[in-house]
Amino acid sequence: MKHVIIGASIAGMTAAAKIKQLSPEEDVTVLSAESIQPYGKMSLPYMLSGMTWFANCTLPPVAGVDVMLNKQVDRIDPGSKTVHTTDGEEFKYDKLLIATGTSPVIPDVPGAKLSSVVGVRNVGDIEVIRKRIEESSQKRVILSGAGLVNAEVGDALVKLGIPVTYVISSDRMLSQIVDREASAIIEKSLTGLDVELLKGEDITEIQEKGDALEVRLASGKVLMGACVVYGKGVRPNTSFLKGTGVQLNKGIVLGQYLETSIPDIYGAGDAVETDDVLLGEKTLHALWPVAIEQANIAAANMLGMETPYPGDVLRNILTVFGQTIFTGGLSTHDEGEVYRHASDGEYRKIAVKDGKLRGFVFVGEGAENPGVYLRMMKEKTDISSMIDPVLYGTVTHADLYPSVFKVAL
Repeated sequence: MKHVIIGASIAGMTAAAKIKQLSPEEDVTVLSAESIQPYGKMSLPYMLSGMTWFANCTLPPVAGVDVMLNKQVDRIDPGSKTVHTTDGEEFKYDKLLIATGTSPVIPDVPGAKLSSVVGVRNVGDIEVIRKRIEESSQKRVILSGAGLVNAEVGDALVKLGIPVTYVISSDRMLSQIVDREASAIIEKSLTGLDVELLKGEDITEIQEKGDALEVRLASGKVLMGACVVYGKGVRPNTSFLKGTGVQLNKGIVLGQYLETSIPDIYGAGDAVETDDVLLGEKTLHALWPVAIEQANIAAANMLGMETPYPGDVLRNILTVFGQTIFTGGLSTHDEGEVYRHASDGEYRKIAVKDGKLRGFVFVGEGAENPGVYLRMMKEKTDISSMIDPVLYGTVTHADLYPSVFKVAL
C-alpha cells in the first residue's frame, strides 16, 4: 500500500516512522516543501540565539522512507488519489496524511513583502534576521506582536545583545495565553534590558532606507531597525485543498480517528482541528507533543487499526527573559472560583469550576509536575480537597491516585 505524507516536520516524520514500525513492508513517501533535511521547528529561537545549531535539530531519517525535498504541493485529487506538486510531479496514494503545519500571518501593509520582513517559521527566516543584523547600520529588531513566537525571538535577540522593540496591538505581552496580572510580572522582568514596549500600536508602513528599515506606526511614530519580525499569529497551510471537499474551518477538521471528511485522507499537527477535552469543541492544538501523539495515532489508523484520538487541552510552556511561563486551559480569563498567589516576581493562578480545574497560569518557579496539571484537566479530576497543592505547584500523581500508589509501595 502506498502512503504519501505531505509535510516533513515532526508530525510527518513521526507518522512515517510509525507506519514503518507497525508494517515495515509499507511504501512511504514524505513530501517536503523545503530544500534541507527535516528538522524540529520549535528549535528555531534557540538556533537564533546560538544556544544550539541546525545539525542538532535535524530529525532522524527513517529507514525505508523516501523523503523528497523541494516538493511544494499545489493540489490533490481525491478522485484519482493523486498529489500534484508545483514542479509538475504526481504521486499516487492509497492513504494520504496532511501534516503541512502553519505559516505566519503578515498583514497586508505597504512594504510587508520586503525581504527583510519575516515571520519565524523556518531556518531561512533565522538566516534573514542574522544577515540583516550583521549588514545593517541599525541593529535594533522590530517585533510586531508579543505572542509566543515573538516572545522567544525577542529573548533570543536579547541574549545576543541585540536591542528589540515590540509593537503590540493590545495593551500587554502574551495576552493570548496569560491574564493581566501575569503580563505585568513578565513585563517587569524586562527592566534593565534593551527592550522597548509600544502598546496599542500597529505598523502601517515599512520602507527601505539605505541598509535599514523605516517603520511607520498608526500613531505617526517612526522606528528605524534592521528588520521586522511578525508574530501576530499563524495560518494553517491548507490552500492546496481548495475544491477537494476536505472540510476546513480555521484548520482541517478531523474526526475521532484523525480522518478528514474525505475517505483515506488523514491529518496531524499544527494544521488540524481536533477535539478539546476542556472546551468541548474542536480547535487547533499547535504543540510539539500533540503533533507527535496525533501522528502516531493517524499512522495506526492509516493501517486500518481504528485507534480513536482522545483529544487534548490547550497549554503552553516557555522560558523567556528569565521567567518560566506555564499555562493551560482557560488561562486568560477567570471562570468559576479563582485562586491566586503573587510574590517576589512570581505568579500562580488556578481556576476551578464544580471542583474541576479549568485553567492555570504559573510565572516563575512554576509546577513541580507539569504533566499532572494536564492529566487533571483531561480526566476532569475533582481537586476540591487539594486546592493548596494545586495552586502552589506541589501536587503529584500520588495525590491524584493515592490508593494505587499505596498498593505499589
